[in-house]
Amino acid sequence: MGGPVDPRAENAWLRSYPFWDAYFAIVLVATIVAIVVDGGAPVAIVLLLLITASYAVWGHKAVRAPVAPIKEGWWHVAAMLVLFTAAYLVAPESAVALSALIPMTFMALRAARAVAVMVAMFAGPAIQLMAENGAHPLLITVAIVIGLSANSLLGIFIDRLARQNTGRARLIEELDRTREELAEVSKEAGILAERERLAGDIHDTLAQGFASILMLLQAAGDGRDPHVARAAQTAKENLAETRALIAALAPPALEGASLEEALGRLARGFELPVEMTVTGDVGVPRPVEEVLVRAAQEGLANVRKHARARTVRLELEQVPGSAVRMSISDDGCGFDPSAVRDGYGLRAMRNRVARLGGTIQVTGCPGEGTTVAVELPCSG
Repeated sequence: MGGPVDPRAENAWLRSYPFWDAYFAIVLVATIVAIVVDGGAPVAIVLLLLITASYAVWGHKAVRAPVAPIKEGWWHVAAMLVLFTAAYLVAPESAVALSALIPMTFMALRAARAVAVMVAMFAGPAIQLMAENGAHPLLITVAIVIGLSANSLLGIFIDRLARQNTGRARLIEELDRTREELAEVSKEAGILAERERLAGDIHDTLAQGFASILMLLQAAGDGRDPHVARAAQTAKENLAETRALIAALAPPALEGASLEEALGRLARGFELPVEMTVTGDVGVPRPVEEVLVRAAQEGLANVRKHARARTVRLELEQVPGSAVRMSISDDGCGFDPSAVRDGYGLRAMRNRVARLGGTIQVTGCPGEGTTVAVELPCSG
């Protein structure tokens, strides 16, 4: 269930948890041995084992929580406080368990709350021990203050170490996310560079070749030979397809132009009449502009190749709620989107739009044209 950053985020604090579990187990065994050796009440052992059960059910999760306290931590600490107090009342040897219970409290609750719980668990045994030894009240007070202070400092150290390592793990995750984003940007830049190179190669070879063939056929034919006319028409159609492919591969026409201007160029350069309307003051980041221009290129290319349309309508509008919407509609033959799989161009368009958190909707009906609608958040 872990992500790719888990091994690196697993710092020294996380790796220490098994050692803490072993320490808690050792202290529990030592406490039980002390109770048995001193002839303490067996019920104290049962109460200590119940604390172990509480740790297995709640405490194990609580001490490992990235941010404390969680509800399991409160339940475990409450169970610890009640069960330890009862165990100490019937067997004072249970005080040995404090060396594990106090660190456990700081790991489950952290800082100030843990200090209050520690005082409740520590004060009673300390006072009773000093009183039984006939110590002066001032000495008892000083000893309690020193003991509480030392344990508080240890607890605060545990708390700060846990917070520091949690922050470090979060920072590593953010760095890895940034690295993945940079890798994606680099990949996209490489793809764009390769597309531009392919567009140049196609222009220098296929496009110029079809143009030359068309010129030669037009020069050789006098309009009466149907085969020459057919060859010229085929060369003309293939030249148009090649130019459309070059336009789709070339970088978006945004250099030195606004989004509206770039879309206007595409509309004016299209073979069919394109009615373009812009609603609202459309202002979006450059990545969103590039995706919209790419989507317009692909949408118009699909109209050219498949629609057999007479007119096209391109609409761009600012949608309430910080989004921008672009739609390309034609009056062509149409199709049922649910019955046809997406082609490569539409899949590529969906991927680009999805990377920016947008959506694409294709609607149409045989004989009634097709509409491709792209909606993207303005934040990019």
